[in-house]
Amino acid sequence: MRKTAGVLFSALILSVPAFAVPGVDGEISAGYIKQDIDGWIKYKGDSADVDKDLNIGKENSFFVRAKLEHPIPILPNIKLQYTRMRFSGDGTVKRTFTFGNITVNVNERVQTKLDLDHYDFVMFYNLPFINVLPMVDAELGLNVRVIDFYAKVRRVSTGEEDSTSFVAPIPMLHGSLELSPISFISFLVEGNGIAYQGSHYYDFSGEVRVKPLQTLMVDVFIGIGYKYEKLKIDDISDTSADVKVKQPYIQAGLLF
Repeated sequence: MRKTAGVLFSALILSVPAFAVPGVDGEISAGYIKQDIDGWIKYKGDSADVDKDLNIGKENSFFVRAKLEHPIPILPNIKLQYTRMRFSGDGTVKRTFTFGNITVNVNERVQTKLDLDHYDFVMFYNLPFINVLPMVDAELGLNVRVIDFYAKVRRVSTGEEDSTSFVAPIPMLHGSLELSPISFISFLVEGNGIAYQGSHYYDFSGEVRVKPLQTLMVDVFIGIGYKYEKLKIDDISDTSADVKVKQPYIQAGLLF
């Protein structure tokens, strides 16, 4: 189900240029991302450290995104993004802990999985008083981020395993600012965030974009950036977590 949803969402994003019409601006891109996760998760039992207990390290992944801006003032513009975030681990634990209905003993080998795929649905408006300047593009809106969470721990010696999963839509405030001092280079910062009753979720990214090819219909761009993501959840489907993910990335795309 998770794989099918990711493929369908990616196909929707990649089909956006087919709907481009005069007066409508937008972009479509895909990128490679290096994800480094730290923190802990808990399912019914003890907090398990992502690195020390679950032996999870860095992973290579990808994202795809699209953006459409139209000339109708009352209707919001749209951004879509799918980010694949899947980690795995295999190693010996350094302490005894309980995950769900199983207990893992010290020096025991475990195999683990942790997935945090996201689907971003952003509705935003351009800020008119700031965007009067041609080199500035400021946006403010609402991001409904759907988190597809899955965690599993397996004891290799016995074959016992337990897992937890949930899908949760999380509304977040969204903002971005792009500065273009010259036509072929721009600097983009973007953020999303929410805090509620002990839980919080936010991310910030910064990117430098270069446009090596510009035509009357479309521009090609390459972006290099860094994203920091922090998620703290308290008791969703008996699951709690406090993790941060550092994510340098590179992407390429089209502006139309």
